[in-house]
Amino acid sequence: MSDVTTQCERCGGSLTDAGRCSVCGAEQRQLEDDNARTLSERVEDLFSTPDRVQPKTPPRGAHLVNKMSNERYPLTASVSKIGRDSTNSIPLPKDSYISRHHAWVLFIKGSYWVEDLGSTNGTLLNGEILTERRQIFPGDCLKLGRTELIFELS
Repeated sequence: MSDVTTQCERCGGSLTDAGRCSVCGAEQRQLEDDNARTLSERVEDLFSTPDRVQPKTPPRGAHLVNKMSNERYPLTASVSKIGRDSTNSIPLPKDSYISRHHAWVLFIKGSYWVEDLGSTNGTLLNGEILTERRQIFPGDCLKLGRTELIFELS
């Protein structure tokens, strides 16, 4: 590699000395090939089986619900990014304790998963700090900054 970077181009996480992202696990040399593809395409390829038998999009009825405002955020893509920035699938601009690109919810092989994207204040799943990607189930509570989101399937 000619340019030494310390931040993952895919998710913004920190790179190890070997060039592997400590958040999403991507290798830096993979990222150079992936630059022309969308985030959803790159994530889907990471977790798909060779025959791609799993559904590409989540079933209807999956939501994150803001516990205080009762606002519902549908999870309609294989990757739903959460953060303060307006470009996120689930923008939460009013909570200053949330990072611009804080976490994402992934739909992988028929299940939902949540992963912190190296946010400043971290993400809690049912009161426990997320240190790695974890599967989520209906009723689980995600806390990002001061915002609590409940995962629902209907």
